Amino acid sequence: MRKLLIAAAALPFLALGLANPANADESFDTCPSGNSGVATSVTSCAFADNVRGQYFAEGGGRTLLVVYSPVTGEQYEVRCDPAISHFNDGTSKTTVRCTGGNDAVVVFW
Repeated sequence: MRKLLIAAAALPFLALGLANPANADESFDTCPSGNSGVATSVTSCAFADNVRGQYFAEGGGRTLLVVYSPVTGEQYEVRCDPAISHFNDGTSKTTVRCTGGNDAVVVFW
């Protein structure tokens, strides 16, 4: 897995008076699927891929999701917010960062 960096897309949110959606300068490991990553050791790629799938299955606009973890066999509530991720190849992408469960942090694009 590759280490990548995620930074908050703070300016639009600050201008609107909203909370900052992500932690600046947070690194994550890209999952084998190539479409998601994990930023904590307690988060599995299988869960990250499920979060991504659930997010898009529900239309991509919901910020609160209940997602199944194939590793624990449990369902967890996660909150998702927009972010910008900076990749090792020098590119940046608009991403989604989700937190919740037992200290899970998921990033996907």
